[in-house]
Amino acid sequence: MTYREFQKQDTESWINSVRENGLFKELFTEKGIDKDKILSIQYNPYLYPESLQEENALAYLIVKQGSKRALAIFSESGLPADFEGIQGSFEGINMLFCPLNNTNAVKLRKLFPFTAPSPLKNAGVSFGVGDRLGIASPGHIRIFKKYMANPVLAQQSVRELTLTDRNYNDVLDSATWAVFQEGYKEPWGADGDHLKTEEWVKTALSTGFTMITADVSDYIHGEYTTADDDVIKTEYSKIDEDTRESLEQAYLNSTVKLENGEEIRLNSGTLSRIVLIYKDAIDHALRLYNTAVETAGEDNFDFELSIDETGTPTTPEAHVFIAKEAEKKGIKIASLAPRFVGEFQKAIDYIGNPDRFEKSFKTHALIAKIMGYRISVHSGSDKFKVFPIIGEQTEGRFHIKTAGTNWLEAVRVIARSNPSLFRELFLYAKENYKKAREYYHVTPNLGNLPDIKLLADRQLPNILDNPDARQVIHITYGEMLKNTGIRDKIYNCLEENVEEYWDALVKHIGNHLKLLGVKTKGGTVK
Repeated sequence: MTYREFQKQDTESWINSVRENGLFKELFTEKGIDKDKILSIQYNPYLYPESLQEENALAYLIVKQGSKRALAIFSESGLPADFEGIQGSFEGINMLFCPLNNTNAVKLRKLFPFTAPSPLKNAGVSFGVGDRLGIASPGHIRIFKKYMANPVLAQQSVRELTLTDRNYNDVLDSATWAVFQEGYKEPWGADGDHLKTEEWVKTALSTGFTMITADVSDYIHGEYTTADDDVIKTEYSKIDEDTRESLEQAYLNSTVKLENGEEIRLNSGTLSRIVLIYKDAIDHALRLYNTAVETAGEDNFDFELSIDETGTPTTPEAHVFIAKEAEKKGIKIASLAPRFVGEFQKAIDYIGNPDRFEKSFKTHALIAKIMGYRISVHSGSDKFKVFPIIGEQTEGRFHIKTAGTNWLEAVRVIARSNPSLFRELFLYAKENYKKAREYYHVTPNLGNLPDIKLLADRQLPNILDNPDARQVIHITYGEMLKNTGIRDKIYNCLEENVEEYWDALVKHIGNHLKLLGVKTKGGTVK
């Protein structure tokens, strides 16, 4: 979903408005476009100053008319033929107003490489900000301009694509236009999140994504976690003898020593159980990795291995086994997501004992350090209790995934700006919660939801501070967006209040980065 496109009347209206306000005289001098003058504009209802780029005597800008946006190309001579758009002119300046569509996004990424994502293997901190609506990225970019972290602006799972009726072209293009609009020239990523099949890996990378999160949860045999020792012994004996001998030789007589003096060893019983739980998952990870290499080339993507979609926390022994087996098979892991102790539910704070989490997380972080990849924290939205632990124990080298919290900030803006629409969304969320619950593991207490009829309009934004309400509204986004009437109301409201939405994201994601201990570009933690 992109902004509404300019039509012919919008181009004429834009030209007339700019002429009447004298902006043309300020921007266009005898020497061409006055770049310094444009960049000095703090706010203007007709254009985004940071988007100005010049190439081959052409000037490129994102312009706006109300809630509509377009890429405008200006020239004193000919206009490029490879961009789609509507032509216009004024006092010797030729213009092309281009829709923010896929065709033009592909052209823009070739012309200005900074508008294309890239792998972030060498990043210290990378931070995924799933933008389910396709309009949040400018707000994200504005906060990442201030912090020493690389954003993954395009981040969507197949489930999210289905629920939002989007595709990977749309997700990537939305990020590209935002990057151009904000003049963001730092590296940023695009994550095909929680991909389970070779087909989806091909689709994401062929579209231009630069990160694959391999979800191998369907191949993790969690039933062996609690199986009796006799069952483990019997099932393990069914694995061919050469494979068993190789595994036993590799792990039974070796010790992994961590920086804090901790030693990780696998005895025969532990090894047998871990092999039964994870061996098939690692084999599937290899299939997904090889598909990625065949599609994009070995060094053109980040490969994240996700083993967090299970009911049992990942043990240090299992982490070591998975990492070393992946390494033996030639899988180059950029980040790995274990299943941590406690619960990382959607869009609410950490559930569990922070001290216990810190002890366990520290071990996982040290294993990741030895193996040379970043630790990844999924469902990382709003985990304020443990953010300082994550930042400290990784020494500022980690990946965080957020998504639902950005949607919830959009709903908070709706609560402030259009109370009647928020009331409609809240009631719709309650009615459709059971259906949406099929896709997510959340445990809200529905009895804690407020009676919205008893609340004044000014009280509505506070509902987004209620953890139970947050989860209900969080997981029902798909049901809302499937309803065309509600979907249109949501976009209409947010497009009318988009600057407020971006400001809210700057504050909210900024709180995440601050508590994680991420330094600002000036070298301090704010």
